[in-house]
Amino acid sequence: MNQFIYGFCACSLSAMLWPSLVPIGYLPMVCLLVVLCLKNASFLAGCLFAILWLSAFVQCLFLHQNTEKPQQIQFTAQIVTLVSQNSDWISFDARLIPQIQKRPFFEAKALDNVQRYYRLTWQKPAKIEPGQIWQFTARMKGISSIQNQGGFNQQKHFISQHIIAKGRVKQATLVSSEPSIRQILMDRTRPVLQSLPQADILQALIFGDKTSLTDERWQQLRQTGAGHLVAISGLHLSVVFGLFYGLLRLVSRGLSLQQHGMRGQIIMVVAALITLGYGYLSGFAIATQRALLMMLLLVMFSLVKQFSHSWDRLIYALFIVLLVDPVATLGAGIWLSFLALGIILLAVTPQPLSTTSSAHQPNDTPVNIKQQFKQQLTSNWSILWQAIKVLWSIQWRLALGLGGLQAILFGMVTPHSIWLNLLFVPWFSVVVIPLTMLCFCLWLLSSFILAVIGAESTTITNIGSAILTLADTSLLPFVELLRLSDKLPWALLPISEQVLAALLFLLVALVFIYTRLASVFDKRMMVFCLGILCLPIGLHGLQALQQRDVSTALLGTQWQMHVLDVAQGMAIVMQQGKHGLIYDTGAAYGEFSYAKRAILPFLAARGITHIDYIIVSHDDNDHVGGLSVLADAFPSSQLIADFSLNAHTSVPVSQACRGDIRWKNVDIHLLPNQLQNGNDNNNSCVMSLTDGHSRVLLTGDIEALREQSLLQFNANLDANILLVPHHGSRTSSTADFINAVTPQLAIFTAGFANQYGFPKADVIERYQQHDIAILKTGHVGQISISFSTTGYKIATYRQDIAPFWYNHLFKFGESLKAE
Repeated sequence: MNQFIYGFCACSLSAMLWPSLVPIGYLPMVCLLVVLCLKNASFLAGCLFAILWLSAFVQCLFLHQNTEKPQQIQFTAQIVTLVSQNSDWISFDARLIPQIQKRPFFEAKALDNVQRYYRLTWQKPAKIEPGQIWQFTARMKGISSIQNQGGFNQQKHFISQHIIAKGRVKQATLVSSEPSIRQILMDRTRPVLQSLPQADILQALIFGDKTSLTDERWQQLRQTGAGHLVAISGLHLSVVFGLFYGLLRLVSRGLSLQQHGMRGQIIMVVAALITLGYGYLSGFAIATQRALLMMLLLVMFSLVKQFSHSWDRLIYALFIVLLVDPVATLGAGIWLSFLALGIILLAVTPQPLSTTSSAHQPNDTPVNIKQQFKQQLTSNWSILWQAIKVLWSIQWRLALGLGGLQAILFGMVTPHSIWLNLLFVPWFSVVVIPLTMLCFCLWLLSSFILAVIGAESTTITNIGSAILTLADTSLLPFVELLRLSDKLPWALLPISEQVLAALLFLLVALVFIYTRLASVFDKRMMVFCLGILCLPIGLHGLQALQQRDVSTALLGTQWQMHVLDVAQGMAIVMQQGKHGLIYDTGAAYGEFSYAKRAILPFLAARGITHIDYIIVSHDDNDHVGGLSVLADAFPSSQLIADFSLNAHTSVPVSQACRGDIRWKNVDIHLLPNQLQNGNDNNNSCVMSLTDGHSRVLLTGDIEALREQSLLQFNANLDANILLVPHHGSRTSSTADFINAVTPQLAIFTAGFANQYGFPKADVIERYQQHDIAILKTGHVGQISISFSTTGYKIATYRQDIAPFWYNHLFKFGESLKAE
C-alpha cells in the first residue's frame, strides 16, 4: 500500500511537466492497467492511478467545453469571494450551482461532485456580498489567457482554483441574500477595524480578505517575501491549533485534579475543531482547504498512533490532499506548504532526554539546595539555548529553501527576504497571530455580552477597537520593516530563465558534494559530472565579464524576434543578448497595462536589461498603451514615432519613422509614409529588418490604401516573415500586397476569441492560397524566432517553449449543431 501511495504522489507532483492528459476514451484502459499492476507493481499502479485520476478530474471539470466563440448564457451561482473593485467595475468568483435536471444522470453527478467556479466582472453592480445566490445572464468565454515567458500564467492559476470560465455580467436577479455567519461577522468587524492603522492586514489575518491591501502594500510584501504571512496558510492554522491546544491544556490542569488518558485526545480534537472554525472564517479558499486538510490529517494520524514516522504522516497527508484535489499541484501553495514541512522535519531531530537530573538521584544522596538551584538554572539555560539553535536551524533552511522555490515559481529573487523572514516568521508565530486571534475572540465574547445587556452599537465598536488595538500594535514592527524595504537596494531582483537553470544545475552539484555521493562513484566520473553541472553558471560568469551572450554565440544564433501574446494588441521584442528593441507596447486600461503584465516580465525572464529603441507604430491604445510604463523602466531608450507622445510620456521623440538604423548585427529600414492625410491606421510606422540572410516586415495597422502606396514607392517589399497588417482585418492584406511580400510565414497578432473576430476567415484563406504558413498569437501564445546565418527557427509558447497540458487552449460552451 505504501508503494502505491508513493507512486501516486510522485506522479501527481510531476503533473506540471505532463504534455497532455489521457483522452476520456482511453480512461477505461488505464483503469484496467491499474488493476493489473496493483498486486505485483504497486508503485507503477500508483503512478497510473495518478494519471487516471487527474485526467478524469479535469475532463469532468471542463465537460462540454468545445467552442471558441463567446456565448451568452444563463446560470445560477453563489458569490464566493470578491477579487477586486473600482468605482465602476467589480470582479468576483462565483460557484456554479448546476441544473442537474437538464443533464444525463452520470453528468449531473459529475457536475454536482466537482466544484466549478466562474470569474465574473460586473459594471456598476448592485450590492453583492459573499454567500448571495444570483441568477446571472452573462457573456462567457474560456479561461485561455495570454501565454509568454516570465508572465503570470492566469490560465494555470484558474485551473488550480477550479475556475472554468470567465465572463461579463449583462443582467442578474437576486435569488437568495441570506448572509452567512462569516459575512455577518465581517460586517460587524469592519467598523471596528476601520479606525485602526493596520486594518488591511488584520482583515487578511482574521477573515482571509485581502481586498483592502493596496498596490503599495502588495509591492512591499513581494519585495520582502512576506506575502505568505497575510495569506491564511499552514503557518496560521498550525499557530491557532497550537495556541488553543496549549490554552486548553492549562485550563484542564487547573480544573481537573484527576488525570486520565483521554484528556489529551479530547483537547486535541477540540483544538482541531477551533482551527476548523478559523478556516471557515477565512472563507475556505482552495489553498486554505488544502492546508486545513493536511493539518487535520496529521492530527488524526497522531491520535490513532498508527504511523510512527513523521515522514509517513507527511506522505499520507499529501496523498489525501492530491486525492481530494488533483489539480492542487498547479498552485504554489501546496509546494510551499509541503516543502516547509519537509525542511522542518529535516532540521529537527529528536534529542534523547538527559538522565542526570536530580530527580533521578538516589534518596540517600544529600541534596544541596544551592547546588540544585544552580543545576536547574543551568538546565533551563541549556533548554533555552537548544530551542534557539533549533529555531535558527529551521529558519535559515526555510528562508533558503522557500526563497529558491519562489525564484523557480515566480521568477523573482528577494535577497532581503532571507533575513527579514528570520524576524517575521517567529514574530508572527509567537506574537501577532496568537494575539490577533485572542483579541478577536475576546471582542466576540464582549460584543455578545454587550448586545445582551442592550449596549449601543457605538459603544460596542469603541470597545472592539480598544481590544483589537493591541493586535494592531503588534504589527507595527512588521509594517516599519515593510516601509524600510522601499529604501533597501536590490529589494526585488528578476532572475532570467537561463540564470535560474544554471543555478539549479549548480545546486545539484552542491547536493552531490554535501551528501558525499562522490565517495560512492568513481572519482574521475564524479569530477566530470560536477564539471558539466557547473558549466552553465561558468558560461554566465564569462558572459558577465565579456559583456556578451556567450551561450547564444555558442548556439550560432545572431538575434531573435519575439512576438508577444498581448491579447488584442501588438508588442514585438527584438533581442541581441542583453540588448533589445521594442516595436509597439500593447494596450492599457486604467491601471492595467500589458507592458506590466507581459512585456516587463518577459524582458526579465529573457535577461534583457537594455532597451536601445522603442518604436511606436501609431497612436492607437493597443499599440501605444504601455509606452509610459516602458519609458519609465528604460529612460535611456530612444523613442521613434511619427506623432507626438506628450500624452503618454515626457520623454521626447528621438527620431521620426524614416531613415536607416544599424542596430548591432541587424539593419533596420523605416519606410516613409507617402500618403497625404491618411487615417491613423495608415500612418503606421512600417519597418523592415534584415541580417543579410533573412528579412522581416512589420506593418502595424496599415490598410489597403497604404499597402498600395508601399507597392508604388517601395518596389522591394520581399520578406521571409510578415507581421500581418491590422491583426487580420478585411481592410488589409490585399492580394497584390501578399504577392509583393511573398512571405514564408505570416503572423497574426490577435487575441483568442476576440470581440472583433480577427483574423477574418477570408483573410486567412488568402494567405493559405499562397502556401504561406500561419501563426496566431492568441492560439499559440508567444512566438519566438531565432535567426542565424543558415536561416531561422520558430518556437511557440504553447507547442514548444512550455508544451504542458494546462497551457493548451481551453474553450467554453457547446458548439451549436446545424439543423
